[in-house]
Amino acid sequence: MKFSLKFAVIVLSLVVVYLPAAGSLLAQDGTADASKPAPEPEFKSEKYKESYDKGKKEFEAGEYKDASRSFKKALSGARTKEDKAQVNKWILGCKGSSVLKKIEQYKKRNLWNEAYDQLLIALQRYGETPISGPLMKLFTDLEGALFLEIENFNFANTSLYSAKYGKSFVKDPAYLANGTPCLRWQNTRDGKPGMLKITNVPRNWSQFKSIEFWIALQVSAIPEAVVMSAGGAKKKGVAARTAAPPGQAVRTFLISKVPIKKTKAWQYVRIPLASLKSQGGATLEAVTDFRIQVPGGKTFNFLVDDIRLRKKNPQQAARSPRKR
Repeated sequence: MKFSLKFAVIVLSLVVVYLPAAGSLLAQDGTADASKPAPEPEFKSEKYKESYDKGKKEFEAGEYKDASRSFKKALSGARTKEDKAQVNKWILGCKGSSVLKKIEQYKKRNLWNEAYDQLLIALQRYGETPISGPLMKLFTDLEGALFLEIENFNFANTSLYSAKYGKSFVKDPAYLANGTPCLRWQNTRDGKPGMLKITNVPRNWSQFKSIEFWIALQVSAIPEAVVMSAGGAKKKGVAARTAAPPGQAVRTFLISKVPIKKTKAWQYVRIPLASLKSQGGATLEAVTDFRIQVPGGKTFNFLVDDIRLRKKNPQQAARSPRKR
């Protein structure tokens, strides 16, 4: 799975990861020390240890309320601050079980996006507790169900992304958002408009909610996100395209400014497709490519990674009519 727990938290908060220290994130996520389990806490007497062991069995059986009571009894007999901290993680994990249940209900009701966003909040709070296992399993399921990756730059395709047009591939771990290669895109010397074009995209985007990606502004400029379209649907026998001025071709596209902070840090961008403004009768049902572009004459240097589409919630099955 490409997005670790640490990155899930970043996606939610839209916090920034300052370069060149971004590579250290890989050692900070919840899986870094999975092979070294923490030692069991010590207690002042055997009765507290018995309560602790009882709580663990209840937790594993899904009896979270009973487990919480057992752990609270054990907490009063924990020997040191470190021992108390370990028991408190179990207590917090019991509390997180109700949040997990709520998120699972969202998923069952086909509210996948709401479940995903709530899950990121839950991971931020409960990601270092014993309830993190079920939370991460649900996170993996929803990641696979909601997102369609259209470019991750893992394969250094220099024919698509040429140095002639300011594109190069970065493999230095100090500059990576998630440990895999990313694309560096900078202005060319001739000062022409800059464009990063992604052609391997679905044609019909009506099923998607947003387009999302990572970007770091090494030298800042404000880019635009452009969805090129082959045109719109016909209405009453008349094409939806706008008439072109004499001697000019009609360009059909949807456009939006990229909502970013002026910082050299990695930041996660989410652009709702509903916010794109249509030009020339463009629709999301006839997409030809996706572009990020910068006007001519601008000096810029960006790092870009993991461009992906986020799906809308699946439609709920129609209910059978009630019998009278």
